[in-house]
Amino acid sequence: MQNIPPQVQSMLAQLESYQQQLQLLVQQKQKVQLELNEAKKALEEIEKLPDDALIYKTVGTLIVKTDKDKAVEELKEKVETLEVRLNALERQEKKLNEKLKDLTAKIQASLKPPVAG
Repeated sequence: MQNIPPQVQSMLAQLESYQQQLQLLVQQKQKVQLELNEAKKALEEIEKLPDDALIYKTVGTLIVKTDKDKAVEELKEKVETLEVRLNALERQEKKLNEKLKDLTAKIQASLKPPVAG
């Protein structure tokens, strides 16, 4: 790193920071996607049940009885919220990937030897 100009060292540090941010973002996105899939599957299963079916849900460490309409409504809200969150994370991921691409190009351009002319 001693032969690398300070400006390029700074860009490399920024690149590393972007990569770490991207890694965290991808983990968050995977977690939200998993929750979304589970909520959709639960909603699908509940909607198959008769209207008078006994339904239980977990609330913290408790399991409580609820009715089908309320369970469906809560799951639909959860799905909607998770979809909005997933879209936001995907937009952030796209922006971060663009920053990484631009910064990588700047670093590569800075490290190229000047063309003798």
